[in-house]
Amino acid sequence: MSGQDDLLAKLRQTLNEQGIDSFHILEELVPIEEQMAYFRYFDQLRKENRPFVRDEEVAILFSPEAPVERKRRSLTLLASIPDVGAYRSIETYHSSPAEPELTNWSAMALVSSRIVLSSDLSGQQQVYISTGLGGQEKKLRFFALFTTRERQELSPLQKEIVEREFRFQLQKADAVIERFELKNNYFTILLLFSFDRDVHLNLRAAVKECNQYGNFLDPGFLFTNVKVLSEQEIEQLLEKRQS
Repeated sequence: MSGQDDLLAKLRQTLNEQGIDSFHILEELVPIEEQMAYFRYFDQLRKENRPFVRDEEVAILFSPEAPVERKRRSLTLLASIPDVGAYRSIETYHSSPAEPELTNWSAMALVSSRIVLSSDLSGQQQVYISTGLGGQEKKLRFFALFTTRERQELSPLQKEIVEREFRFQLQKADAVIERFELKNNYFTILLLFSFDRDVHLNLRAAVKECNQYGNFLDPGFLFTNVKVLSEQEIEQLLEKRQS
């Protein structure tokens, strides 16, 4: 079992043991460091516990004169209260942020506000699942990188086999393929899959099936929910592994 498999299995077990069936996943791709910075700031403001007026914070948020840092505070304060008006204000701002540097922050404020509001309305414990790649509804987003065994180029037939087998296996797992990119000697998949499915098994099955036609894929592959690797990062990784 890989580290990612182990982590997901433990998370499923924890939620099942605690009877938690309601959890929230950030849909946008926000780096983990920024997510953690948001929650640290959120906790800091809660500890300060200074009173504020919702409508005043909304006015600051949409004011063209207010500095970025002040708007950052307004977003966080509005996200801390179970208030539909506050949630709608964050939602409106995030749909078209006047300050591009607050795009990720407003995404965090929106999911945070949703959690606070859901908890208040339902009276049930809410859980936030944090990943660098986010997700959609109850599906997690992962990035997978597969390479040829000896870094040889994929032939047109091998590319056809790869796409056919991987799409078939991921369809069996009820996964959503957001991006499937075939390069000379590697390919990547950006996918969404249900939290309760072990898609890693299907990916291994696809590799095994492809290798029935010439044993050309490396059985080891990268599977992560931290970030999407750029072409340059992939090439550097492949060079490092080869050396």
